Amino acid sequence: MRFVTRLAAAAAAFCWSAAALGAQGSLGLQGYGYPGGELSTRALATGGALGDFDANSPINPAALMIGTRATVYLQYDPEFRWVTGPGFSASTVTARFPLFLISGKLGKARFSLSYSSFLDRSWTNTYQDTQVVGPARVPSTVTAISNGGIADVRGAMSYTFSDKLTLGVGVHVFPGQNQVIFGRSFPQDTTSFGAFSSTNTYNFSGSAVSFGLVATPLRHINIGLSGRHGFSMHEHQGDSTTLGDANVPDRGSVSFAYDGMSGTIISARYGFENWSAMKGLGSAGLTVFDATEFSAGIETGGPKFYSNTMPIRLGFRDRTLPFGVGPQQVRETEISAGAGLPLSQGRVALDLALAHAQRTANVGYGETGWIFSLGIAIKPY
Repeated sequence: MRFVTRLAAAAAAFCWSAAALGAQGSLGLQGYGYPGGELSTRALATGGALGDFDANSPINPAALMIGTRATVYLQYDPEFRWVTGPGFSASTVTARFPLFLISGKLGKARFSLSYSSFLDRSWTNTYQDTQVVGPARVPSTVTAISNGGIADVRGAMSYTFSDKLTLGVGVHVFPGQNQVIFGRSFPQDTTSFGAFSSTNTYNFSGSAVSFGLVATPLRHINIGLSGRHGFSMHEHQGDSTTLGDANVPDRGSVSFAYDGMSGTIISARYGFENWSAMKGLGSAGLTVFDATEFSAGIETGGPKFYSNTMPIRLGFRDRTLPFGVGPQQVRETEISAGAGLPLSQGRVALDLALAHAQRTANVGYGETGWIFSLGIAIKPY
């Protein structure tokens, strides 16, 4: 009877504490996750400034015109993250595979199919506490795990009308799944108390269309415009229970690039995203903000590598994130650098980037992230 009483008390304590574990322990991973920006390694190295001109970034469908050959592209972006606050410090590593893309051409038209991370919600939190069960104080370990997120699957095409104008259009679907596990274990008293865990699976679906252009109105001056219009988005628990209905956020950006110096591109980009359109998916306590970003970067010729010039890239990005910590919006400032390595007589391109991200909000905590990015483009012909 004493065992049953302790078991029931421990179960009740677990259920109460699970509600308090809503915070992900990271400023960048609040709400439905972290928006990486759907940038290729090359674009990330320039702070995102080349995003509207980069064929491997599924942002501006008109940018496909810049990729003149069939391409298979894949990317790996691990992030090393530290969160600090008054008397608190924690670190973690998140491994992301944010982008896969294939593209090809037919005459003046180019086509692409891509799979990219729209919102990443992968994190793990573990901490120790003590539960009072009857007359005893029992040490326990609480673990919260989240795996998954929402993806952006895009089919796109571009058509070059002249050497001064290319237009593009894309069709998007947004599948997603997020599995959240809460658990409590009692490592010092496994005979009297069992381990408890609760698993919830959330599924997402949505759709959108995108458009874009790349134009050269003046010699060496390039303009990139892109936008996305979102349709309905749904969240389900398991396979059937509907938790919320909203819309995929509308997005827009404008970019300028100057290529008047041999082997050098200087670019700047401004964008916005209407994240508040997703608010219908969340609970009443979830704060969702519209977000803006500004980035500037440069790509220039570097040293020779097997008789090929290595591009060197630098960038800066300042933006706001969509999901807040209570009423406070999170701001991210990022400095990045990278390089490209042409291999196999131009049939393989290896891009490397390193970004230092600083995330802040007026809540007494700060977050630092180091993002290493590796992108590989294979060009069969």
